[in-house]
Amino acid sequence: MKLYAIVVFLLFFNLKSKAQEVENGYRSGRYQTFSKDGAWCWFSDPRAVYLNGKIYSGWVAADGSIVVGSYDQETAEIKQVNLFPTFNKDDHANPTFLILPDKRIMVFFSAHNGKGFGEEKPAIFYTTSKKPEDISEWETLQRKTENVEGPKGFCYTNPVMLSAENNRIYIFWRGGDWKPTFSYTDDFGVTWSQPFTLVKSSLNEGKRPYVKVSSNGKDEIYFAFTDGHPGNEPLNSIYYLKYRVGKFYKADGTVVGSMHSLPLEHEDCDIVYDANQAFKVSRNGVRSWIWDVSSDKSGNPVLVYTRLPAETKHEYYYAKWNGDTWLDYKISSAGSFFPRYPKTKEMQEPEPHYSGGVYLDHENTNVVYYSRPIGDIFEIFKAETKDAGATWVEVSITSNSTKDNVRPFAIRGAGDDAKAQVLWMYNDQYTHYKEFKARIKMDLLEKKKE
Repeated sequence: MKLYAIVVFLLFFNLKSKAQEVENGYRSGRYQTFSKDGAWCWFSDPRAVYLNGKIYSGWVAADGSIVVGSYDQETAEIKQVNLFPTFNKDDHANPTFLILPDKRIMVFFSAHNGKGFGEEKPAIFYTTSKKPEDISEWETLQRKTENVEGPKGFCYTNPVMLSAENNRIYIFWRGGDWKPTFSYTDDFGVTWSQPFTLVKSSLNEGKRPYVKVSSNGKDEIYFAFTDGHPGNEPLNSIYYLKYRVGKFYKADGTVVGSMHSLPLEHEDCDIVYDANQAFKVSRNGVRSWIWDVSSDKSGNPVLVYTRLPAETKHEYYYAKWNGDTWLDYKISSAGSFFPRYPKTKEMQEPEPHYSGGVYLDHENTNVVYYSRPIGDIFEIFKAETKDAGATWVEVSITSNSTKDNVRPFAIRGAGDDAKAQVLWMYNDQYTHYKEFKARIKMDLLEKKKE
């Protein structure tokens, strides 16, 4: 009996310890709150970068403030600076980051189609830290107001710097006509080129592509985009495009156009997932939405996206160019949409195509991070493939959570020395992109024993 009692006691103590180890679904000592008040969309990137032991990231607070933060992985010190209080209460306004050659941090952001608080004109805002690797002080906010013609303002910022073009910085955004638009600067933002429309459709002027942008940081820029919003496009396909030395290419090297022939025709670009062909085969329109694009170590493009057979049935897919053709495989089921709306008969779900989110690790594109529900709660997972996406091994990052974990982002530049690889949103409440209360969390990897 004494031995039985001791065993029972040890089991109880072990269970109690494990219960104490989990607080709101996060294992104590492993998960870190970067911000207690922050949210972001997934069409402005990079949302976080890593440099010399620090993570730099940014988000939109619940009151619309634009906040940047840094996390020092050696001291665990977190710094936060409010760049523009109550700027735009909308998660589309999250800031994006570039690390300049002198290691100063450059940040971009814009309001969602309109003007920031108290502003006279819509603009892309940008500024640079006064000191390298330090967010404590910033230069005066600058405003880029020139846009293509159209009724909308600016939306989404995606900065890219190419070292092979003398550190030319390109900034991509959704233009006033809702088309992919960009300008460039050769003097770190002192002056800018005219705005250019990247892609349009002469066959259908109403197309408004959603675009993801990334780069190798040297001489190439990668684009993946859709026909439009899946709420408007029952047959929403995925396209790919690469820029290099003034020209634009398909994955097989076919030239689509050049900087002198912009805008490019939408239908001339490389089609990765053809929703129209899927409809012909199955007679069931399966729309999609793009989430991320990058290239592997051989320079072959890789992207991840969602297929949406139904508003309550989302699926994650991984497409990779193998040198001859696009391979396209399912990664995982993704559940339904994550926003939590008041459940009334009169209320329609305004954003039923918001998946939990899927993202590539740009340092190792065989790895993806995604959010999918376990029961009714979204958790974060890491998955890896060794056969170009045909099969996946999944590992749980969060578990037993009480609220949704969504929109993971693999920190750019986070190599083997980085103790955190992924950030995500933990939703205290997410009703709409203008009505949210969320936190930014990170997965702190445990130190390896010497």
